[in-house]
Amino acid sequence: MVPSLPWAFAGDLLVIHFRADPKALAALLPAPLKQADDSGEVFLWTPHLRCYPESLDPANMGPARTHYNVCVIGVPCLLNGTRTMYSAFQWGDRDWLVALSWFLGACSKFATIEQSGLHPLMPGGGQTAVLGSRLRRTVSRHGEKLVDINFSPQHTSPSSAMDFYTRHLPLTCERHFPDCDVPPRGRPLVHDLTQMVMTDTVFGDVLHGPATLKFFEADNEELMPIQPREVYGGYWMPMGFRLHGVRVIHDYLS
Repeated sequence: MVPSLPWAFAGDLLVIHFRADPKALAALLPAPLKQADDSGEVFLWTPHLRCYPESLDPANMGPARTHYNVCVIGVPCLLNGTRTMYSAFQWGDRDWLVALSWFLGACSKFATIEQSGLHPLMPGGGQTAVLGSRLRRTVSRHGEKLVDINFSPQHTSPSSAMDFYTRHLPLTCERHFPDCDVPPRGRPLVHDLTQMVMTDTVFGDVLHGPATLKFFEADNEELMPIQPREVYGGYWMPMGFRLHGVRVIHDYLS
């Protein structure tokens, strides 16, 4: 279902920088992660990524296995005094992606992720984010809308201008496989914190501008406590990297 790592990835991240209830954000952090401050700063990013396992020729892969959409909500925090970002929520639109995310620790849910788009032959149009364009992106599960994003890129900046976001990386994920044994063993099969091991990371110039973000009530979701109180802006950031796997940074079962 999921070929072996390493894989190569590239795509455009739509990043939304916003503020939410600091107490609600703190409640999402598992120990030993701690809240960095009480600013309520939080990020959502939702890219369409191209990918391929380096052990396989992309020309021989089914097209559906070479790209996907994902949506992540990351909460800036501290791990033993070091800055990081906790993956509090994650959704993906491929079954193999959901499986891969559980192996790595992201533990995503399956979702439908859609983005409005234009055709190059439309007057003033383009297939992706361009200055002056307007994009809308939604995330939904089982027919219920979870996330609605609007973004209007108006300026161009070098990738170094995203330091307010990248300084919180690498992303920290919580990997958890429950005890399914009969009789139960009384502890999870796996429970740890992981960080992805990436190399050859590159960024392109960033488009940025005003954005809106709204969460919705839905079954088996917990987004309403972190409903955005203020959206600082949206960013369209090209990115490429090679993923080798994960390193365990905290083992709850040790």
